Amino acid sequence: MWILYALFSALFAATRRTNEKQLTGKLNHFTIAFAVQLLSLPAIGIALLLHGHYFNPFLLGYKFWLPLIATSIGFYPLNAYLYLQSIKRAELSSVLPIQSLWPAFSLLPAWLTLGETPSALGIVGIFMTLLGVYALGLKGRSLHHPLKPFRENKASRYMLFAVVLVTAAGVLDKIAIRASDAVFYSFTSTIGAVIALYLTIYLLKINEFGKLRKSIRELSIIGSLQGASYTTYLLAVGAGPLAYVSSVRSSNVLIGSVLGILLLKEKLTRAKLLSFGLIAAGAILLAFS
Repeated sequence: MWILYALFSALFAATRRTNEKQLTGKLNHFTIAFAVQLLSLPAIGIALLLHGHYFNPFLLGYKFWLPLIATSIGFYPLNAYLYLQSIKRAELSSVLPIQSLWPAFSLLPAWLTLGETPSALGIVGIFMTLLGVYALGLKGRSLHHPLKPFRENKASRYMLFAVVLVTAAGVLDKIAIRASDAVFYSFTSTIGAVIALYLTIYLLKINEFGKLRKSIRELSIIGSLQGASYTTYLLAVGAGPLAYVSSVRSSNVLIGSVLGILLLKEKLTRAKLLSFGLIAAGAILLAFS
């Protein structure tokens, strides 16, 4: 069942990518992140009502509260800056595939903190994913240092840091879900995100609420997709191994990259084709491992 949740999460995440990129030219990254999280609450709230599992948060222990506070304060504002600045500065099809590194980064912390050990087929899938990200930086037939694209390109570097951040947040999410429930945690962590992002906007004196009205339709669509994507992702995390869930969900980067090429007229290169093929093969191997 976790595979279906992860696939739905990937689909919901992918379909919002092009709108997010277009909005980065109109609004500040923190304004976008705040609005998206706020507008995702209705979708998550409906899921919570249908799910029917409620908790008194004050009776939950530190394994719920510490991840909740850490992700609210540390993850959401920083991730908003890194991710939205990355897609603003570069083509979606150039930086989104970097997010496929997430499963590889998840293996070690998932093993050390959650006791999840990957299979041999899963390790092969991770290796193919790494090759896919490496292929993204190829120019002609010449090889390059694995870190060269990140050294030379700020957008790629931002996306890499965002993946590291998401990896750490994924482990914390899993711990909190074990202490509560996936849908309940989705709702409470989103409230935490709204509060943290609002305080960030207030402290930085960003005032774009007038501009928000002009983009409210786009933001509402993105927010609903975000709520559906995050909730189905947490349901998958609660039911399956973190590295494998993150691998299946990261297939959204391929869909998002293809949408960037089709809708935003981004250039399709041989390096991108090779990268997409390797990443897709790695995701399939991980899903079946």
